[in-house]
Parts: sequence; structure tokens; C-alpha cells
Amino acid sequence: MRDKFLKTAEWAQHNWLALVIAMIVLMLGFLCVVMVSWLYGYWSNALNGTKFELSSCWSGITVVITGIGGVAALAKAAWTKYATDSQYNSAAGVRPYTDRGRAHEQS
Repeated sequence: MRDKFLKTAEWAQHNWLALVIAMIVLMLGFLCVVMVSWLYGYWSNALNGTKFELSSCWSGITVVITGIGGVAALAKAAWTKYATDSQYNSAAGVRPYTDRGRAHEQS
């Protein structure tokens, strides 16, 4: 179980940008669902008098947008680390070493 977790963590570390993009797309999907339900409720209240609680959708929109902001902030922090490492910790035009590359060179 530990090995599976470590392999998954290593995969996630190498594919972090794709994971961030997938999370943002998923959260934008949730935002669209909440917006569609809000729009339906708004029109339903106006045309059918259905007492749909519009404030619940505003709460949902606020939560989803806050979540997207949090994911974007994490992505920015990771991208800044990547850019800093690339700019200052390796020579220009030379790919930085990875842990696997160092282990391969030592053997």
C-alpha cells in the first residue's frame, strides 16, 4: 500500500500542471451547474411563482469561485517555484537534474 501511495505521489508530482488544469476545469463545471440552476430558479420564480431560494445559488457561486481562487493560488506558488528553480538553479539551456537522473548517474 505504501508503494502504491509513493508511486501515485511521484506521478502527481511529475504531472502537477495537468492535475491543476483538470481541477480548475472541474470546478468551472460546478460553477456552470450552479449558474444554470440559478438561472432556472430566477426564471421559474418570475414565470411560475415557484419560491426558489436564489440566495442558496449565490452562496454556491461564492464557494466555487473561492475554491477556484485557492487552486489558482496553489498553481501560482508551484509555477513560481518551478520558474525560480529553472532560472537560478541550473545553467541556461541545460535541463535540471531530477532525483531519478542523479540515482542513474551514480550507479
